[in-house]
Amino acid sequence: MNKYLKIHIEQATVQKKNIYPIKNIIIALSLVGILLVLANCSSTPIVDSRGKSSANIKGDMNRFHDDLFTCKDLVADQTNPLWNVSKIVYNTLRFKVLWLSPKAQTNQDLINNCLEGRGYSVLNK
Repeated sequence: MNKYLKIHIEQATVQKKNIYPIKNIIIALSLVGILLVLANCSSTPIVDSRGKSSANIKGDMNRFHDDLFTCKDLVADQTNPLWNVSKIVYNTLRFKVLWLSPKAQTNQDLINNCLEGRGYSVLNK
């Protein structure tokens, strides 16, 4: 065989081999993107709209959305998203030690505590 033909064939096979890792990387990144979108679909706290406590004596829900967004802003200003993800992973992996380690407070827990402090009865803690 011609020397130049061998070089051309080797280069063509190298280029074909490089296509597959790029394809795998694209698939992996798209899966990570989908998981991030699903992880960001956090649940809104379920609040008993007729529940009364010492702070919410009237039991009205007129200020609920304002209080909810205020609590979310307070938690977002004071916490780190990466640290919150590590807490979520920690909470899911702590079953390996038979739940002996204490549960870490995530952003959702802090929002629920904030709403309870404002007098709402949060049902999904």
